[in-house]
Amino acid sequence: MILVLIMVILMMIFIVQSIAFITLYERHLLGSSQNRLGPTKVTFMGLAQALLDGVKLLKKEQMTPLNSSEVSFLLVPGISFIVMYLEWFTLPYFFDFISFEYSVLFFLCLIGFSVYTTLVSGIVSKSKYGMIGAIRASSQSISYEIAFSLYVLCIIIHNNVFNFMYKFNLSLLIIYIPFLIMIIAELNRAPFDFSEGESELVSGYNVEFASVAFVLLFLSEYGSLIFFSVLSSAMFFSFSILAAFSIFSILIFIRSSYPRYRYDLMMSLFWFKLLPVSLIMLCFYAVVFYY
Repeated sequence: MILVLIMVILMMIFIVQSIAFITLYERHLLGSSQNRLGPTKVTFMGLAQALLDGVKLLKKEQMTPLNSSEVSFLLVPGISFIVMYLEWFTLPYFFDFISFEYSVLFFLCLIGFSVYTTLVSGIVSKSKYGMIGAIRASSQSISYEIAFSLYVLCIIIHNNVFNFMYKFNLSLLIIYIPFLIMIIAELNRAPFDFSEGESELVSGYNVEFASVAFVLLFLSEYGSLIFFSVLSSAMFFSFSILAAFSIFSILIFIRSSYPRYRYDLMMSLFWFKLLPVSLIMLCFYAVVFYY
């Protein structure tokens, strides 16, 4: 029991460290894609940049909005951070110290619950910009979770188990591209980053958050980004670290390559294109692999 607790604590520490250095890698990657250097001033290749950015954010003063519950305002980022950590417990690890049966169902419950943290964070901000950003992000996530759940159900039918497995199957690669689009929309990343539409919403649902609250929201966002990269690697490429690194790099290059989509076109893309395709693929996998 003590060994399991130590391994869980170590995993939590490593996740936070990976977020710190993955943001630095993202800034260098965005810089190289735009023909500039990226962080270079703070130590060698900007290695201490992420640490100093965290210290700068923690030193900022947190102002609570007027007529807002201070407990709810500070509790929502913490819950979002905890949900991100719980997602990591559903991965098919090489050592089964935290993996469990029916982890797929637990994972679907977590991504459904994460919508509420986004929505409530906009409500407790008492700001029209935060409210609009939260409504747009939550409606987008709820819509895309329908097709995302159907694609996950295809994988469940293919593997005939209710927990994630690490294996490589050519028969699953036909749903990888729409699955990747689902991940981008679920994470509210560019070109589907309508929750943080700077040009029309200032900063989206997190406009009133600062200091520790903003740090927790930031960590939960990038922790989920790394998690979905690793999850895609586990489900499609036999838990390859190189594949997870490549998927994360692709997500960053997509951010630097494509402009923000129009909101009505994004919703029509889901309801009229991706959702019918997911239903067709679900029927195909049910007939071929189940019956």
